[in-house]
Amino acid sequence: MQENKRSKGRGKKAGPVFLALLVILAAAAVFLIQRYMPTKERMAPAAYFGALGENQVALVLQDHLTEQKGLLEDQGLYLNYEMVRDEINSRFYWDEPNGQMIFTTALETYDIPVDSAAYTVDGESREYERPIVISRDGTLYLSADFLQLFTNLEWTLTEEEGICHGLLRYQWGTQRRVTVRKNAPVRYQGGIKSPILTELQAGDSVQVLEEFENWLEVVTPDGYVGYVSKRRVGGIQETEVTREFQKTEYTSLTREEKINLVWHQIDYEEANQYLSEDIADMTGVNVISPTWFSVLDNEGAITSFGDAEYVKTAHEAGLEVWGLINNFSPEVDTTTLLASTAARRRMADTLVSEAKRLEIEGINLDFEYIKEECGYSYVQFVRELSIACRKNNLVLSVDVPVPMDFNQHFNRKELGTVADYVIVMGYDEHYAGSETAGSVASLSFEENGITETLKAVPAEKIISGVPFYTRIWYTVYNEDGTTTVTSEALSMESVEKTLETYGVVPEWNEETSQYYAAWVAEDGTLCEIWIEDEESLALKAGLVGTYDLGGIAAWVLGSEKASIWPVIQKGISS
Repeated sequence: MQENKRSKGRGKKAGPVFLALLVILAAAAVFLIQRYMPTKERMAPAAYFGALGENQVALVLQDHLTEQKGLLEDQGLYLNYEMVRDEINSRFYWDEPNGQMIFTTALETYDIPVDSAAYTVDGESREYERPIVISRDGTLYLSADFLQLFTNLEWTLTEEEGICHGLLRYQWGTQRRVTVRKNAPVRYQGGIKSPILTELQAGDSVQVLEEFENWLEVVTPDGYVGYVSKRRVGGIQETEVTREFQKTEYTSLTREEKINLVWHQIDYEEANQYLSEDIADMTGVNVISPTWFSVLDNEGAITSFGDAEYVKTAHEAGLEVWGLINNFSPEVDTTTLLASTAARRRMADTLVSEAKRLEIEGINLDFEYIKEECGYSYVQFVRELSIACRKNNLVLSVDVPVPMDFNQHFNRKELGTVADYVIVMGYDEHYAGSETAGSVASLSFEENGITETLKAVPAEKIISGVPFYTRIWYTVYNEDGTTTVTSEALSMESVEKTLETYGVVPEWNEETSQYYAAWVAEDGTLCEIWIEDEESLALKAGLVGTYDLGGIAAWVLGSEKASIWPVIQKGISS
């Protein structure tokens, strides 16, 4: 009897313990469910795309959500002009003074008024089905349908909870893609607790932007950038993605042989008469570029020293003539000049007219001191000038500085498309006004200009610009402990005479791949010079063959020694 009592007592105590255990287990289960169960919470389209105004469309541009909104008007999609220019097609140019958009192809120029279906192509009137350019609240928009005529572009639009959003694709070729094996949620971030943006269906193919341990960042067909679990998709495949499109072809007048060009400084009309004398010892050169043309004012007026007899003499010597135009006049503000459509067209018309009158083969554009704010208009001028040259069978070459962070506005990729040759001016590494003395063109500076330009321009279109001159540097040590640095340019012959006068023997400098000389003048001035000669120019000319470039160009005729010509010819031929 006692044992039974004890047994009954233990049973009564076990009940609360068992219940407590159940509570703990239930709490643990809830915790585990909360921690490991994927959330079904959905992110509203308005939260993802942001608030939209009337008729606005949120846009995913290829692989990212862009801040610029599109518009739906006249049963068509319109895209923000600045977005189009910066990311999709840079050949639309806003001509603000005339309130019109300008678009260029390889052979045509379109003038497109705002809020009008009418436009002109090379002066011929045409009409589109809807306005091509519209202005709304001070923002310009381009018709996506019109843009698609000239751009490999497609889009899909989705209406969702009162939000219209679209996916624009304009980049084609090899993509990393996966195929969805079973229906999969696409989440805002990688993780099962992140809200769902949209759903992928089994069989869907999506582009992969980035791969993580358990998640893939993808672009969905309905225009979301989000994350999908690797467990629900197949392996990543390199896939060729294309769209049928007839691309505009930019034909070029590049020559089969290497260009061996020398610039010829012509500062007045009578200087043309000395061509025969100036080229008497010259060998191997096939193009001469006289500095005939200069812009006079901001309206695009041009002065010309062009001479038909000069051209005849050059042709008899087996030389093509590419007339150079510069913007060096102090009366010219290049930013103002190039912002004027009338001035740009006046310059192009004048140059072509002079080229036809003189029967020359090409134009060399030597516009320097281009400010960043002028870069957009400068490239537009090259586009427009290229059309005029292409129509008249004229070679167009453009002179550009060695690529640096501060001169990317030259847009070498576009120049390499529309122009026939891009001449990299491999000088002045140290220039008049430099605070320190140094080489005008070390070998590494020249080579860096080439390799950086090759990132944007095809090798056969690149001409390497080299100097025939150098600078002698004077460093004066002032009483207050500061220094004053000045320099003057010297021809090769002047360098030899200077070294002979001071009895200085130069030594080879490995850092610059040039001979270097230094001496102290009687007044205590330090004199230094990095010399261009047969050895330094042989190395520079050899870069043409190393990188299989289009050729070489030298500044300037008259600064060289006769022994230089065979050195250059051998270098570019090897």
